[in-house]
Amino acid sequence: MEFIDSPQRFGALVRGHRHALGMTQRDLALAVNVGERFIVDLEGGKPTCQLGKALAVARAVGVRLTDAAAALPADARPGAAYPDLPDFGSGA
Repeated sequence: MEFIDSPQRFGALVRGHRHALGMTQRDLALAVNVGERFIVDLEGGKPTCQLGKALAVARAVGVRLTDAAAALPADARPGAAYPDLPDFGSGA
């Protein structure tokens, strides 16, 4: 499993999946109904890309985002380091 901890890693993951599918940036942009410039920016790791569009692009190339921390014991979750924050549960 690869950790996606930056816009650059996310963009590289999307690019790799796009290449594996044999798609050009233009093909992907047309498939998801976004501008080609958006694909270029996303794959380049631009941190201000719109999340909704980024998720649509990821879905189109087969990238699935999951919350790996949800499977950890409560005391090992990242939020455990911040006990003053409210616990909103796993959302499930």
